[in-house]
Amino acid sequence: MKSARSFLICSVVACLTASAQISPSDQVFSKIVPALLLKTSVPLRVPTYLPALKKGDFHAIINSADQTGYIVVLGATPDCRGEHVCSYGALIGTDHPLRDLDFYVVSDRKAASVPLHHGITGNFYDTTCAAYSSDTLMVWTEGKYHYIIGLKAESKSNVIRAANSAIDAADRWK
Repeated sequence: MKSARSFLICSVVACLTASAQISPSDQVFSKIVPALLLKTSVPLRVPTYLPALKKGDFHAIINSADQTGYIVVLGATPDCRGEHVCSYGALIGTDHPLRDLDFYVVSDRKAASVPLHHGITGNFYDTTCAAYSSDTLMVWTEGKYHYIIGLKAESKSNVIRAANSAIDAADRWK
């Protein structure tokens, strides 16, 4: 099974890098997807749309990954670990209850229910402003898996668009 999965991962990366027109999201995420696929059993939800791709380059950095989930930091520098000064946001997939996550705490934030693609309902958490702006969050559940896309002080429409692009591209990163 591992060798077949490794072959598939290599095939995905080869197809992406052999393509004449590689999208900006493919350039960023194709570097980490093979490692994620080997480390986690949580299906990946990787967006094909992120507003930051228009604003400039960023790095996708695996913060953690194991059989129960993954956290990918979207950083301005290749060594960013999610600190406010260098982080643009994060992608999270887990089979743990969301209340068990330390990366984003939403218990003190108000959620708004939002319809997403494929009949999924998400919860939108707007940016909070204090000493700095927090990440705007879109949180949703598919079966036993929970997903979060967090983007630094981003608009509701852009976070919804990013989440929908991740949901729509679900089969892409298997």
